[in-house]
Amino acid sequence: MRIKHKDIDIPKETPFLNCKLGREKYAKVLTNIVDTYSDGFVLAINNEWGTGKTTFVKMWQQYLVLNNFKTS
Repeated sequence: MRIKHKDIDIPKETPFLNCKLGREKYAKVLTNIVDTYSDGFVLAINNEWGTGKTTFVKMWQQYLVLNNFKTS
C-alpha cells in the first residue's frame, strides 16, 4: 500500500507561510546554532514517518537561503 500526499507550497520569500504547525520558531533556533558553529557539525532530525521532517527541511533550507547561508 502506498500513501501519497500533496506537497505543501513553500513560497520563496516566506517559506513558513503555509506551515500550520508553527515550525518557524524551530528553524530560527537551528539557524542560530548553525551560525554559532562555523566549523560545522552533524545535525540529525529524527521522528516517526509522516511527521513532516522533509517538509521542515525544505522550508528551513529556503529560510537559510533568505538569510544568506549557503545550502546545497
